[in-house]
Amino acid sequence: MLSELTYDALASMIKVNPELEAIIQAIQSDNKKTTSMLVHELRNPLSLLKGTIQYIEMKHPDVKEYKYWDQIQDLINDMERIMQDASMLNNSTILKKEDTDLIDLLRGIVNNFMPQAITQNIDLALEVSPGCEELLSSYYCDGGKLKQVFTNMIKNAFEATKPGDFIHIAIGLDQSSIPAKLYITLSNNGQLIPEAALENIFKPFVSYKKGGTGVGLALAKKVVDLHYGSISVASTDSLTTFTILLPI
Repeated sequence: MLSELTYDALASMIKVNPELEAIIQAIQSDNKKTTSMLVHELRNPLSLLKGTIQYIEMKHPDVKEYKYWDQIQDLINDMERIMQDASMLNNSTILKKEDTDLIDLLRGIVNNFMPQAITQNIDLALEVSPGCEELLSSYYCDGGKLKQVFTNMIKNAFEATKPGDFIHIAIGLDQSSIPAKLYITLSNNGQLIPEAALENIFKPFVSYKKGGTGVGLALAKKVVDLHYGSISVASTDSLTTFTILLPI
């Protein structure tokens, strides 16, 4: 996994040599094709296995009484879900960049969640740092994929909070880093993320949430990485904050 410094270096190199990004995209496209072929080849025998089990059940209904029969079906369902999640992650590897109004994008997402916030008595707010509107009104990125990232993260925040809690989003410029970066933070005072979970929270298929697939945050990290940025999280009893840094 590449480090934040490596992504900073890539972003700087692409700024000097824009053709480099096309080369990186071509490599990613080849990797995507390989993963798609692998998922496709796995899906065929899995479908045959699933059909065989259904046929056995039809011919021998008493097999359902076997102690581990339901477990076999559960394992097949798990494998199907993993392949679906792998396909979702794989399809996130190619970006379609264009000038995007990030502030308008975030405001639209927040407005979409506002009825839910009012119903659940959650203080949902977006803060835009003064003086950054002009720069962020035309940010070169894949707005569709970033919208998916922000939407999933706000959805997670709602699941971690209860009535009376808050979810605050902030966007602005981090002048303390060299070079300066765009930051988006998403903070809430809901449920603590256990320290043991923080280390693996962005890894694919790792989830500490009941019913979770471990794809949402892994997808967020992949999309942010592809923009040569970074995503991190800090969590205490009183505050959990996700921070996304993107190159300017």
